[in-house]
Amino acid sequence: MRFANPVHVVNNYYSNIGSYGTASTMGAGVFVDRNYYENVRRPTSIKEGDSAEGNIRESGNHLVGSGAIVTRNPGSVAAIPYSYSGEPGTSVKATVTAGAGVGKL
Repeated sequence: MRFANPVHVVNNYYSNIGSYGTASTMGAGVFVDRNYYENVRRPTSIKEGDSAEGNIRESGNHLVGSGAIVTRNPGSVAAIPYSYSGEPGTSVKATVTAGAGVGKL
């Protein structure tokens, strides 16, 4: 993500990623919320290439065989401007894989 604040990344399943899952650069404010990271070297990143750093706030993510979640200036990530109900990060893999793929929709 670049520039925007807030960006809400909620209930995603990331699997076998050798680089990063979610990046925030150029001052963006990203709320990384209840995602499932499996075998992801860097679940989050606050700087990529020549881009300036971004900001990340996180909550309720689930890590399996993955690196640590990196945050930066979590207080500068704006509040999410809508109500929502997500599921716990621990159950995201099962939900996503049960509904993903050809003929699943």
